[in-house]
Order: sequence, then C-alpha cells, then structure tokens
Amino acid sequence: MLKLHNWNDIIGFSRANKYMANSYKQKEMEDISWFIRKIPKIEKYPIELIFTWHMKNPRSDLDNKSVKSILDEMQNLGIIENDNIKHINKISHIAVQDKMEYVEMEIIC
Repeated sequence: MLKLHNWNDIIGFSRANKYMANSYKQKEMEDISWFIRKIPKIEKYPIELIFTWHMKNPRSDLDNKSVKSILDEMQNLGIIENDNIKHINKISHIAVQDKMEYVEMEIIC
C-alpha cells in the first residue's frame, strides 16, 4: 500500500533540505506510476476529479491532503495534457473513515 505525503510532510522535507524534498517527490511519483499507468489518455477537456480519501484517523485534516504528485505523474505519463484550469476545472475531496488508508480517484469527462 502506498502512503502519499501530506502537506505537513512536504513542508517538513522542504525545511530540512530542498534536495531531500525533491527526492521524496520523485520517489512518490515513481510509486504512483504503478497505480495509474493503465489509465487511458484523456481526450476531452476540461475534466473534473473526485478524490475519496480513506483514512484511519477521524482527526485527520482533509485540507492537508495533496494530489500534486498524482497530477504531475498523470501529466508525465501523458494521461492528461496539463494540470492547469483549462484541463482540470474542478477537484473535489471526500473523506471516509476506514480501517485502511488509501485514495480513490474518479475522472469525470
């Protein structure tokens, strides 16, 4: 199971060492690639993305979740042309308390 870094993690990495922060992001994007590489290329824009965050801790902050690495890797793989507002005009986040931590992504064309 892949654990994505949240904004607190990213800020901490950046404060500690900017090169280390980039290294963590690159590793996370490589890991994400294994999960999303079979998504077909999006042809019709703009799209909407819905992220459903399954979280163990009910005190987790939804605003601390980051999709940057997911979107950047989707762009790197050619799934999306770009992650700007011309191509993605809505991103929604939903929280679900669960026994496992993971994220589901729904793409609405």
